[in-house]
Amino acid sequence: MEVHHHPHVEKKAFKEYFLEFLMIFLAVALGFIAENIRENISENAQAKELAKSLYKEIYSDSINIHQKILGRLEKEDYIKYFVQYVQDSNLVNLSPNFYPAFTSTFISTLTIIFQPKDGILNQLRNSGALRYFKSSALQEDIGNISVDIANLREGNKEEETFRESKMRAFVIAHYDYKWFEEIAAMSEQKLKDPYVEDWFKKMDMDALQKPQILNAAQFNRQEAANLASEYLVIIRGFRLILYNQYAKSNHQLLETLRNEYNIK
Repeated sequence: MEVHHHPHVEKKAFKEYFLEFLMIFLAVALGFIAENIRENISENAQAKELAKSLYKEIYSDSINIHQKILGRLEKEDYIKYFVQYVQDSNLVNLSPNFYPAFTSTFISTLTIIFQPKDGILNQLRNSGALRYFKSSALQEDIGNISVDIANLREGNKEEETFRESKMRAFVIAHYDYKWFEEIAAMSEQKLKDPYVEDWFKKMDMDALQKPQILNAAQFNRQEAANLASEYLVIIRGFRLILYNQYAKSNHQLLETLRNEYNIK
């Protein structure tokens, strides 16, 4: 019977096994650390680019919101003039300032309605990219401005509902649209301004055809004053609460973005 002899294999010492294990462990660990660093660098770069895009959008709205707040203050003055005038002034020989006030109160809305832009914010939210923003302060500011945007839009809807349900019938019954078309035509030819209130500042109102209150016999002074006064309460209240709050959260978010990502 033939006997096969296996070659003798020298066993490795424990120290050698340990060194092999340590080298493999270190290689895996270093690879994991390197990948982690690479991901962090990539995420930080993405976060900075996203922060710049968000900053640009929010900054644009910061300018717009302040313009709309100023527009509301101007409109409030027109409404106050309209209310005071219809209570005790001549409704036949109208003051040159009456129809600008009538128009701003019941017709013009472009100077007061702020529509916030949140396209970038929605993209960040829907794509999950908000996770790149590690700062808790930044995440809090984004949450705050999101709430303020939603509240502001609800306020805009309430204003629109009031205008459509309460003011439109009054305007149709008593407003002189022939006069409005005259100044609109003049503005299109000469002024090129989108806002009605700007037309009044640049036109010679005395040179225009004199407007009148239509259906003057049915024009109720107190009802007209009350209608305008109620509208004043609404737009002033929303300016003080919703618009000012959005301006505050907008400013805070811009400041946090500048601090976190060194945006100039």
